[in-house]
This record gives sequence, structure tokens and C-alpha cells, in this order.
Amino acid sequence: MKISKGLGDLSEQTLRFNRQIGVEAVGLPGGWSTAPRHSRPHVPPPQRGPAGPPGKVWDVEELRRMRARTAQFGLEATSKALPLSGAILLGRPSRDKDLDTIRHDIRVAGEAGLSVLTYSFTALRASEGYYSLDGGGRGGAHLRAFDNNRIKDLPPIESVGTHTREQMWERLEYFLRAVVPTAEEAGLALALHPNDPPVEVFRGVGQPVRSLTDLRRVVETVDSPANCIYLDTGVLTEMGEDAPAAIRWFGGRRRIGTVHFRNVIVQRPYDEYVETFLDAGECDMATCMRAFAEVGYDRDLDPDHSPGFDGDTVDTHIGWAYAIGQMLGLRAAALSELGQ
Repeated sequence: MKISKGLGDLSEQTLRFNRQIGVEAVGLPGGWSTAPRHSRPHVPPPQRGPAGPPGKVWDVEELRRMRARTAQFGLEATSKALPLSGAILLGRPSRDKDLDTIRHDIRVAGEAGLSVLTYSFTALRASEGYYSLDGGGRGGAHLRAFDNNRIKDLPPIESVGTHTREQMWERLEYFLRAVVPTAEEAGLALALHPNDPPVEVFRGVGQPVRSLTDLRRVVETVDSPANCIYLDTGVLTEMGEDAPAAIRWFGGRRRIGTVHFRNVIVQRPYDEYVETFLDAGECDMATCMRAFAEVGYDRDLDPDHSPGFDGDTVDTHIGWAYAIGQMLGLRAAALSELGQ
């Protein structure tokens, strides 16, 4: 298992910091940039709809250059996000053209040496339901929370329209059958993140991958080692599921492409929860780490979200360092227990 972190930029400041705190593997940013990213907002902004047409097709030399840049700082670039167009998500006539671009990018990523491409599948994420609990955490730490009651009655967005879960599933299955064989040929895994927040519907848009049953359906739709999930211990807990048991189910089948390793406190499964420190939520993170070790999971573990600390930097350095330190300790303990 590699302790990992997604990158927002390729600046010396960012790369040195991540290696210093113990990060081993990284997810590449969207493009080449050696200027430090300003910050990521504590509460994500409202999403108004899916992306437009695909951007610039990926270039193998640029990806190699980005991987070489991270390697200079002792970091292995293993993954990158794979953006999906609105045509793919909404089932529009131009989706086949956009799928050609996706297949090209998958081949390029494999040729450049990446091992995992991550993606999500929703026409509209329910991010409007998030809010900040400033000072609401341990010692006055700043937490992020979600409550579906804040958004469940919001109307559809005219430019997006309404889409049932069945329609979204038809499009997801079409996508999987179109691109998983290419990923298999390229020697890498596609990792689908569950819809987070895992509500049933948001502004008239059904969320297709919002339960453990949905995640199992994903890997069963196209039975291939290239068709994996982006396992998120926080989302599984938000669903009211047993995260270690899910790790053993998917990990035993080699269907975990990468991991978000985080914790939450749940008021109502699926609909209301608070994101918190790894050691302060309802998920047993030590048992999760041991489950990863038991199934022989050998890919990345990313802490993803972090509470806010007083005096932290705009890049959340204190939060990330605290989470990464806990993960290093949990991994060492799990491997020691198993004699590895």
C-alpha cells in the first residue's frame, strides 16, 4: 500500500511538502503548472451541471514530463482524474465521439506509465447540501457537514433537466462497455467513485452509484480487472455500511482501483453526516487498514478531506500532515500484526 495525495499543482513547494510528510504516491493535476495552487475551498461550490465537450486530448510526452517532475522529489505519479463530458453523462448523440477521446486518453495514460484513472458518474453532484461547522470539531477545529434537508426540495436546473436513475444507469453501462476493454489493453484500471453525497436524487437528477449494491453492480457489469471502484471509507460509512467488510469483498476480487481513506459521523444514513478526523468518526479506521493488508491491496490510500486547524496554511498543510501521519502509523501497525 502506498500513502498518496492528489496534487493541485507541480510546484517545488507542493512536491517537497508532500514528500516531507511521508506521501509516497501522487495523483497528477489536470495540467502542467509549477505555480502553487491558491487553495481548495472548505465547502465545495454549487455544481450547475456536467462539463462541456472534452478539452485538449492528452499527450504522452506531457504526462511523462509530469511524472518525471514528481519523481525528482521521490514521489511516484500513479493516477490522474479522467473527466467525462456532458454528452457522455446525459446520453447525447455526440457521446460516441467523446468516447473516442476517452479511449485515446486511456491509451496515452497507459503508455505514460500511469496505473489508475479515476472518475465519477453523475450529471449533477449534490454539493449544495454541504455547509461549514466552524469551530464545531475537537478543540474548535472546523468541520464540513452535509444535510439533504437543505436541498431536497430544490427544483431542477433548466440547462440540466431531469434524469432518472434508470437513465443514468443505461449511460453508465454504455460507458463501461465502451471503455473498459481499452483500459484492459492499456494495462491500467478505471476507478469509479461513488456519488458523494450519496443521496437518491438531487434537483431532479438520479444518482446512479449511491449504495453498496450499486458499487457491486458496477464491477459486475463488465467483469474485468480494469473495471474497479474508487473505494471511499467515508462514503461507505455515510451509507451506513460496514467499510471493512466492503474492503474485503472488493479487495478479495481485486476490484479496488484506489482509496479515499477518511471518516465521518452519521446522523441519518445517506442524508446527514459530518466529516471529521480519522480518529473521531464512526468508521473503525484501524480495522479498515488491516482489511486492506489482509486482501493484499497494493495501490494508493489518499486522506482526501481534512478538518480545518487554526493557523493552517491556505493549502491545509497542518490538516494533511496530521492525516498522513495517522495513516503511516495505522499502516505500520496493520502490517506488523500480519507479520509483513
